[in-house]
Amino acid sequence: MLKAKKQHLFLVLVLSLLLTGIPRVEARNHSLFPSSEKVIYLLDISGSSDSINLWRLLRNSLLERLDSAMGAPNRKGLTPKKPTDLSISVINSNSSSSTPIEIISIKDTERLWSFMINKVGGGNPTEARMRDIYKDFFGGSGVYRELVEKYIQDETIISPTGIECEKSAEENLKQGLFMDNVTPSIRTQATKEVCTIINKLSNGIKKADAIFLTSPKCKKGGCSDVVGAVRVAAAVARDLSKGKKAKLCIAIASDMLNNSPKITKTGPWNTFYAIKNSATLLDAQKNGEIVASQSGILFSSKVKIRVEVIGQGGGTKFNPELTSKLDAYWNGFWKAVGLQNRQQTSLDQACNSGNN
Repeated sequence: MLKAKKQHLFLVLVLSLLLTGIPRVEARNHSLFPSSEKVIYLLDISGSSDSINLWRLLRNSLLERLDSAMGAPNRKGLTPKKPTDLSISVINSNSSSSTPIEIISIKDTERLWSFMINKVGGGNPTEARMRDIYKDFFGGSGVYRELVEKYIQDETIISPTGIECEKSAEENLKQGLFMDNVTPSIRTQATKEVCTIINKLSNGIKKADAIFLTSPKCKKGGCSDVVGAVRVAAAVARDLSKGKKAKLCIAIASDMLNNSPKITKTGPWNTFYAIKNSATLLDAQKNGEIVASQSGILFSSKVKIRVEVIGQGGGTKFNPELTSKLDAYWNGFWKAVGLQNRQQTSLDQACNSGNN
């Protein structure tokens, strides 16, 4: 009996040692960033808005975001910064079914930072070493910034081959403060990690360009399912509420005239009809509240959310009275779904990090 008990204790001890010896990369990655921000750009391609011009402006905002999207964890030698998850979706005849284009995700950021800390820095880099590693990757002449400027910041996006990107990355890292002294295998792995992100960025933005820089094609019946796009954003917010503390910014580039084939053309869901037939601002607001209630959309209170609308009421058919009613309609809608709307005047600064 005593012998069996000793054997049991021995097995428990061995199992404990084995488990504690297994590297927990995922757990370590998730602990790097206790908070983050997700930005989703929603662009109206219905034809009622100048989608090509709006995309160019939103694109500038997105490109500016790339500079700080990778953030910085709370480590000796670094100033902590929240990373940013960036994606783009469309407002069309059935926005709810559109799949967002992912530009960069928090998982991408955590993977690269985990590599920098654990592989390059040895798991627990000194303050000076961590600072130098950061500069080699994200400093003014760091490899990430140099490759973003080389392949992504121009009007025409370049999708480099793996060999081209890794060669450019290698040349940059060889001039680094710390990366010039690492083993060739570590430096080679670093080029692959960085270029994986660069290629994802370039491919995502090129895909968005292909969609948004062409003339919109809308069949008769309305192609501006704004409410469906908001439903997509609400689903994103629900997903965020399940994890770490996060912020969400929703940038909507649209004239905000909800109209799609599946709605009644003479009811509150047809925004232009609703505001045109609203006797007062309060009536317009109530129409927005009705749509919110019928949509079933409700944003999670666990996520800090802000909405920035670009181009609302930007059509030629809007006089001051209709513009005021349109504002009242959407103010009623946003309040009913649990959000406070924020008008954005600088078109190329949508969801800018300085607006937090």
